[in-house]
Amino acid sequence: MAKNSTAKKSNILANIQLKKFVLPIVIVLVVLLLGLLKDQFVVASVNGKQINRIELIRELEKKEGKRALENLISEELILQEAKKGNISVTNEEVDREIETIEKNIKNQGQNLDDLLVLQGLTRQQLKEEVRIQIILKKLVGKLEVTDKEVEDYIEKNNESIPADANMDEIKSQVKTQLEQDKVNQKIQSLIEKLRKNAKIEYLHKF
Repeated sequence: MAKNSTAKKSNILANIQLKKFVLPIVIVLVVLLLGLLKDQFVVASVNGKQINRIELIRELEKKEGKRALENLISEELILQEAKKGNISVTNEEVDREIETIEKNIKNQGQNLDDLLVLQGLTRQQLKEEVRIQIILKKLVGKLEVTDKEVEDYIEKNNESIPADANMDEIKSQVKTQLEQDKVNQKIQSLIEKLRKNAKIEYLHKF
């Protein structure tokens, strides 16, 4: 009986010693971790007063939260509609579209990466946006523009066309622009229809 009592006391003493040893290590690890994550939580310091990430997120939510949420809802509805119609977009399609965008920007004497920085976007975010745009184009289908529509547009805007302009190039540009206008109108109508028919519940107010 005495041996059991002695063994229990030894175990208790060992546990106490272990806790005394482990606790300081845990405290040191926590302090180190907080130091490493400081930059993740603190986004700025003004005269020694820190502004943390939570404050930034709250401010962004107040100013842009509702618009960002509406964009996310529309994007989810588009993806759901594409899934219903077995519509998909390959990485190759996205890359080709971005190559076209980059070429057009370069022809204007600008750089795509510079423009992305100005808009606060990364190439990956651009790819995601381009993927959604391609899905939308597939959902609405190809829309034709007649020669008469092109001629009518040129006639109405004749004063803005230079006298020495190449009319074949002008007609091609006008046709492309009118096609894009029709696609945008159809896309807008589609999104409005999807939102109208969807069951959307707002669980947070901005």
